[in-house]
Order: sequence, then C-alpha cells, then structure tokens
Amino acid sequence: MQDADGPPATGEPNSPDGVVYEISAGGVVLRHIRGTWQVALIEPNIINADTITRRAKARPAGTVFALPKGGVDEGETPEQSAVREVNEETGVRAQCLFRLTTIRYAYQRSWGGREQVHKSVCFYLFLYQSGRLGQIRADMRDEVRKAFWFPLEKAHHKLTYRGEREVLKMAQKIVREHPERLTPPAPPQPASGPAVARPVAQQRPLMSPVGSFPRHGTPNRGAGQRRGGQGRRDSRPNRPGGRT
Repeated sequence: MQDADGPPATGEPNSPDGVVYEISAGGVVLRHIRGTWQVALIEPNIINADTITRRAKARPAGTVFALPKGGVDEGETPEQSAVREVNEETGVRAQCLFRLTTIRYAYQRSWGGREQVHKSVCFYLFLYQSGRLGQIRADMRDEVRKAFWFPLEKAHHKLTYRGEREVLKMAQKIVREHPERLTPPAPPQPASGPAVARPVAQQRPLMSPVGSFPRHGTPNRGAGQRRGGQGRRDSRPNRPGGRT
C-alpha cells in the first residue's frame, strides 16, 4: 500500500508496453449506531476476476464484499469521485472528512485483450449524514447487489480484498486513538466586511428631537390638545425665539 497520487485515469493502453493505468476513488463511510461504530459495505454484482486476490478461486460466486468505490470521471477530482461513488453505490449522503490513503496494485484483465492494469485507488473517510443504506438507483443494481452496515471492528474480516482491509484498519485506528479527527469541520464563516443595512421593518426607531415625537413615535400633542381627555389648554403666548 502506497500513499501517493496515481497516474492519469484511462481505459486504454497508455504506455509502450501496453500497460493500462487506472485511477479510482472510494470511501470508508462510518456511522455511530446504538453505541457502536458501523461501516458501509457493499456486495458488488460485477466482479473483475483479477489476479490480485487468490481467494477468488476459492470463494463462491457473489460473495465479494468491498468498500464503495469507482472510476474517476473526466473533470472530477478523486475526492469528488469518492463523494459521488459513495452516494451511487450505497444510497446515503455522507460528509467527506479527509483522505485516508491511496493504494496501488496490479492485475491482469480476464476480458478483452487481457491487458496488464496498474491501478490506484484513493480512499477517503466519511461520516454518514442522511439517507437509507441500500436505496440506490435502479441502474446501479447492475453493479451493486446490496449495501449494508457492518460493525467496524469486525469489518476487516468481512472484506475480500487485502488492500481494502488495510484501509479499514486505518479507520479503526483513528476511531480508537484519534476520535477528535471524526469531528466534522465547522462551516465557513462569512468574510467580515462593511455592515449591511437591515430592512426597514427590522430597524429600531430613531430618537426624535425633544418635543417633536414622544417615545411611542406618534406626533406630539400641540398647544391646546388634551392629554387623555383630561388635560388643560396651554394659554401661554409664544416667546420670541424660544420653544413653545
């Protein structure tokens, strides 16, 4: 297992000796359920009978268990592909926390021209957000037979591929020794800038000049008006240059 970036993704031989380089991305999706950590696993429908796992000849067909992953599409980053593949193959939405590692391996295709393939898979750690595991699109049923939660501490025994078992052990270690890394990042705060005026309806009334408006914002009662029907008329004459 190597923690390095892989070569460009392609499905055709791209070296003089006809070797095909591929890059994929996937995720370890964790959820805390009833006091224990669970991980999302899938049972693929399509199995590439490659030579990276000798267990393939000994196991019955349809018993491959894996982490959700898939090829990086053109224009995508590995992280974007991991987010998409997790959603497509499990049906849930999850928050990508950080990259765990990138594994590399080689295998020989059992179809087509039986090319030698050098593959890199970037794995990211995810936290479950919403959705029901296994509710995937109809067109994805050709690729994924089912998705299910499995206890994290036992899941490395369940996975078929050695590289993915090592990835899962990394996630187990983080949960045991560095649980603070499972805290989702805080949402970005808006950049500070000039104050934005609030809508008029939300603004507090301004203080008015003395004698113009009372505290409740209604016009002052002028000379000769009664207060509450019980006041008296002010008969004092106006003083020149003074207040009334």
